[in-house]
Amino acid sequence: MKKNSRIPLLPFSSANLQSASLAMKPQNPASYLRTGVISRSLDMTEDSEISEYEMHQDNESGIRYITENLIRKLSKQENFSFVTTLNLSLSKEGGKKFKYIENLEKCEKLEVLNLGYNLIEKIEKLEKQSRLRELNLSHNRISKIEGLEHMHSLQKLILAGNEIEHIPVWFGKKMKALSTLNLKQNKIFSFQDVSRLKTLKDLTSLFLADNPIADLPHYRLYIIFHLRSLNVLDGQPVTNQERQEAHERFNMEEVEKLERDLEKKMKEIEELQSQKANVLNELHHQDELNKSLRQEAQQHKKGCKELEQEMDTKNELLKQKTLELTRACQKQYELEQELAFYKIDAKFEPLGYLTSE
Repeated sequence: MKKNSRIPLLPFSSANLQSASLAMKPQNPASYLRTGVISRSLDMTEDSEISEYEMHQDNESGIRYITENLIRKLSKQENFSFVTTLNLSLSKEGGKKFKYIENLEKCEKLEVLNLGYNLIEKIEKLEKQSRLRELNLSHNRISKIEGLEHMHSLQKLILAGNEIEHIPVWFGKKMKALSTLNLKQNKIFSFQDVSRLKTLKDLTSLFLADNPIADLPHYRLYIIFHLRSLNVLDGQPVTNQERQEAHERFNMEEVEKLERDLEKKMKEIEELQSQKANVLNELHHQDELNKSLRQEAQQHKKGCKELEQEMDTKNELLKQKTLELTRACQKQYELEQELAFYKIDAKFEPLGYLTSE
């Protein structure tokens, strides 16, 4: 058998996902041979199996690129719509790694994706992977949880070994199907971030060990008290005794907090009632003003109507006077004509122009 220098890879399947989330270490490759379980993992050391483009190397860090040709080789599928599982995880021993998530748009039916132990800095270009149930991005360089808002079917999310400081506000609202969340070995330091997971009613397994938050007093009891659905925390089962201790320790604090919140709400209500009273007074004043304006408008309308009637009467009177004046002028014209003829007759009468009988 021809020997080669293959680097053993961590298989990514539903059977070993939980163990990966607990230990986050690659298993002994010999055990894979004994059990016959060898995933379609990515062997990044056998240059003959990868095209020259895929072998493109950054001079400093040795970056590889995810190409469609590489996906075909790993999945042994020409039609990407048949690809449901894809393992692009590299072993931690080194070698050239992926830095960018790319060229997965055609794998729309992908359900399991493993990109652990790479150099990825940003979660991106996964818009088409809305059917994902398991996503492993452990041991990369990710500092922000993003690009997952559309993954409503995601059940397992592994982000261990990154540089994440905060859990986003939208996380608890969008990731409703999440049952396992591994954030081990990150930089989360505030209980406020954990409180954003309260709405995840199916969350049964959570890993937050090796974060600054894990060093805070009563860390475990606080998490157990606020995330009631948890069955496993940092790989350890949550016992009934721990639930009772958490209840005894934080229940009174919770009551006091609720009382403070209630007092704050009462003050807000009083302020709102005061604002409401001021608004009602303004509305009453406005109603009175509107009523007064309506009365003035009615009076004005009535006055306009009276003026119109008076105007109509005067118009009729004016018509009559105009008619009388016209008649008078006509009479005057007739009299003037008659007078003119009379003067003419009187002028010629002495000259004997009149015919005698």
